[in-house]
Amino acid sequence: MQHKSYHSSVFGFVIGILFTTWLLSNRGSQTPTVSTSSTTSTTSQAVKSTTLASVKFPIDNTNIARFYDEYYKYYELNKEWMKKSFLGVHFLQNPNDAITIAEILHDQNIDLVIETGSYRGAAALFFASIMYQYRYNASEKSIRPFKIVTMDINPEAQTYIDRYPLLARYITFIPHASVSEKAKSIVNRTFTELKPSNVFISLDGDHYAQAVYEELLYYQQYALNIGNYILVQDTRLSSKWHTLYCSASKYDGPCNGPHEGLNWFLKNEGQGRFAIDHGKEYLFSTHHKGWVKRTA
Repeated sequence: MQHKSYHSSVFGFVIGILFTTWLLSNRGSQTPTVSTSSTTSTTSQAVKSTTLASVKFPIDNTNIARFYDEYYKYYELNKEWMKKSFLGVHFLQNPNDAITIAEILHDQNIDLVIETGSYRGAAALFFASIMYQYRYNASEKSIRPFKIVTMDINPEAQTYIDRYPLLARYITFIPHASVSEKAKSIVNRTFTELKPSNVFISLDGDHYAQAVYEELLYYQQYALNIGNYILVQDTRLSSKWHTLYCSASKYDGPCNGPHEGLNWFLKNEGQGRFAIDHGKEYLFSTHHKGWVKRTA
């Protein structure tokens, strides 16, 4: 809990600085009215006395969303996601999203994680380190069974995972494409043998719309219970300024990225069974509208 508080505080502090800087850069020459939900004259006076009173737009959900869009553009174009590691292994997950994932793992007592897109295996090691703690039975000094199944066409993850034998024993790495018959066979066998109670699915492989859609079609079956999550990662890549994913459109567009693949799934096979949970986007998430919860 101390780690969660520390990371959340640091991240919130950084966001606050960036937000304030952005607001101040939009100051007008005159002092307009700031929208506020306060109904007391005391609060109104306090607001008017702050530097925020001179910004030229209301502080509301629309403008906060604008800020986060710009923040993500900076985050992506400057490759900020390349600057973090976990246990010395390059870790591409946004720290705020990592904490949210850890909360889901713990709160739902997840005993099976299915991950597509291992990269170097840092996410799998992160999952395993969290799960090891809450699956440990202190009174019996034993570990309740759990497993992470992760896959990538690049085999390098195995080397990094093997650096940590304590965690590696709970990780199965598949050096094959996520929808290959080999990967499907291993996932299905693991699922059958483990008989998990709750499953968390992270789709972080190929981010093009069709690939995301195909992964959702297959892996949805493993979201066992109402409340379990499928996380479609990096949905903010479906941004019009992103030349890689928005040079063409797919599934009603406007881009050809993860958001389009997810939306197509929700409009068709996932309709009435899965829904986006905006509540998991605490402060900032690179997986905007990508936290998908089973509802039926």
